[in-house]
Parts: sequence; structure tokens; C-alpha cells
Amino acid sequence: MINPRKFAHKILLKWFTTDFYLEHLINFNETEISAQDRRFVEALVHQVIMHQRMLDHVMRKFISKKPKNPIYVALLMGICEILYMQVKDHAALNETVTMVGKMDHRSKGFVNAVLRKVLTFRDEKWEGYQKDPSRSFGKPGIRFGFPDWMIARWIKQFGSETMELLPALNERPRKMARIVKTGQRKKILDTLSELGVLEDVSAYHKDFIFIHSWQPLLQHELFTEGYIIAQDVSAVFPVMLIANDNPKSVADVCCAPGGKLTALKQYCPKGTKIRGYDLNPRRIEDTQKTLDRLGMKDVSLKARDISKEEIPLFTHILIDAPCSGFGVIRKRTDLRWRRKEEEMPGLLKVQHDILENMSKYVKPGGMMVYSTCTFDREENWNQVKQFINRHPEFSVEPANPDLFPKELITDYGAIESLPHQHSCEGSFAIALRKC
Repeated sequence: MINPRKFAHKILLKWFTTDFYLEHLINFNETEISAQDRRFVEALVHQVIMHQRMLDHVMRKFISKKPKNPIYVALLMGICEILYMQVKDHAALNETVTMVGKMDHRSKGFVNAVLRKVLTFRDEKWEGYQKDPSRSFGKPGIRFGFPDWMIARWIKQFGSETMELLPALNERPRKMARIVKTGQRKKILDTLSELGVLEDVSAYHKDFIFIHSWQPLLQHELFTEGYIIAQDVSAVFPVMLIANDNPKSVADVCCAPGGKLTALKQYCPKGTKIRGYDLNPRRIEDTQKTLDRLGMKDVSLKARDISKEEIPLFTHILIDAPCSGFGVIRKRTDLRWRRKEEEMPGLLKVQHDILENMSKYVKPGGMMVYSTCTFDREENWNQVKQFINRHPEFSVEPANPDLFPKELITDYGAIESLPHQHSCEGSFAIALRKC
């Protein structure tokens, strides 16, 4: 059996020394690792990446010079176990030191000494650090584990509310699924209960359920035969803006990996012509596999650069725009570090170009829905306001409070979910009617 700490160290070392996203580095396929060890590896990797600024901050109290990368990453792991994880002290200390000894015997004593000092620090000072941030953290970025530019951006947009948002983004994400074959809802819920994974039903939509774990379901017929699909309830709001508007034809122009596209097929009136477009041909192939697994036919897919290429006219167009992804940071822990401030103008330009181009292909009287998986105001309402100012033929069609949760509807008629206020990820959706 593979050593779980060694496995985690390999993943983290790769993450810290490359630009790869974590989702491309964690791969348990063809590895002899137990389910328990896998959960430990995932928790340790995510916690180290999330809290790396604080872990480094504490480490620097006891060392004068950063050690070489393999030892540095091992120290981050050991300190994380001591400060943030429910691991017995002797295991956190001894297992980390043993792992280091096998990598570099000369560093074994050094790591042992540092970790013992961290244990003393935790017992004598850590509680005070947590209760009185002004004593220790200096910057909220160290305390909560975010780059300073990101926090400054959110403070500018949300003010003091940012201090509620930050800890919420570090909470463990709740796993959700959408019931696809709704005619067999009772059977699906009963089976999920028997498997011990059913947690609750979303208050925002009856087809969305919270589950404890996906692992028991990945090879189960509920998943393989398309009874359910992984999806957060926030993803259905832009779909329902369209589905409730009696669409005749719908284009999902950023359709991969297919979550919203399959929801359109599920919720739009029977006979609605639905088409999917995406820039990446490989992601189009993945989307087709999702459609096939769910048994959804008559949905054609094409690769298109919808920021500049032509498509046919549709009564409704869904733009699930490329965005910062801030709303799903709880699920994508390392996004906070991989997203760069200098990327933001480029993202805003892509969103601008897609809105401009797609506005040409909405039939008069039709609707364009713009959505993102971010709570960033510049990407959301500011982007839409600027578009409307350029295009007086479009106006906001306010979300109907009889059809959508009232607490999610903004004063200008959009649907906005925020991680620190609602039981779902951060998202934005707004309907724009073309006269």
C-alpha cells in the first residue's frame, strides 16, 4: 500500500513547482490506496494549499531561511496537521519526520526540531492568534488564506461584508446532485438513503439534493445510467430564466461540460430546439458523453468561437460566460492562488466580446441570459450595465419572485447567490429581453 503522506507530498510538490491546477494532479486511478487514506490525502492537500500563507507565516518564526522545496513542502504538511487537522501529535510529528528522513536524512533532525516548536506554539499561543487577529496576522490574507489583491478587490466591492465572505469561502463545500429522471424521484431518494449518502433536499429547487459523498455513486447505476448528475443548485437559475419563458429555440454557447445544457433539455418545453456551442472541440466530446450518459438526444453540438463567429438566430441564448470562478473557490481550493490579478482585464474583454457578438443572434422579442459562477461585481452587474448602455434594444427582464427564491433576487432583477449568505455556491444570472 502506498504511504498517504508520501502520496500527498508528491502532489503538493508538483503543485508548488508548476502552474498545474490541483484537479489535474490528484489522480487516485490505478493506485493501491484505501478510501480512508484517500480522504486523508485530499484533506491534507486542500488544507495545505488553502492555508499556505499562515503555515509559512508560522514556519518563519522558527527558521531563518526557506529550505529546499521538498523539505519546505513536508514542513507545510506537518504544520498543517498540527494546526488545522484532527491528527494525533505523535502521528503528525513522527510520520512527517520519517518521510523526510527517507528523502534527505540530513534534514530529519531539522524538521523534527521545527515541528516540536510548532507544537509548543500551538499549545501556548495559537488560540490567542485565532481570537485576536491584530496580534498576529497583520493581513486578512494570511489569516484566511487569500492573495492580498483578491481581498482588496472584494473590499472595494463588498466593504466590511468581505470579512464574512472570506471564512465562508474556506468552509467545506457541500456536494450536490440534480435528479434527472424525476419520474423516479422516490426510487432515487430511497436508493441514496440506503447507500447512506443522502443528506437533504435543496430549499431552492426540489430536484437538487445534498449528498455526503460521490464516491459510492460513481460506479452505481444512479450515476452511470443518468438518474442523477453532479451540479450545484445555483447552476439551474439561468436555465430556469429561459425554461420559464416558453422558448422555441435555445443556444447554450459556452456549453461544456454540459451541466446547464442538460438542464435546458430537462426543463425546457418538449420540442424546444436546443443547440450547444463551445470553443474547445475536446470539451465538446466530453459534453456529448454527458448527454449520452443521461440519454438525452436531439441536442447538436458544434465547436465555435462565440466571441466572434456566427451562429443561427435563436429565440433564447444562454451565455454561461468564462469568468474568474470566485464563486466556486470552496470546490476549487487552489483557484485563489492560480487566478492572477493581471488576468482580470482579459476575462472582462472576453465577456464583453461574447455579449457583443451573441446579441446579434437573438431574435426580436427573444431573450439572452448572461450568467457566471462568480460574485465579482465587475464581471456581473457592471458588465451588464455597460452592455445595456451600448445596446438600448436590450433591457433587463426582472426575475419573477413567484418563480425564484426572493432572497436571491437583486433590486435590479438579477439572481445572485453568495456563499456566505446562501446554501450554494456564488453565482449570477440575468435575463436581457431584445425588443
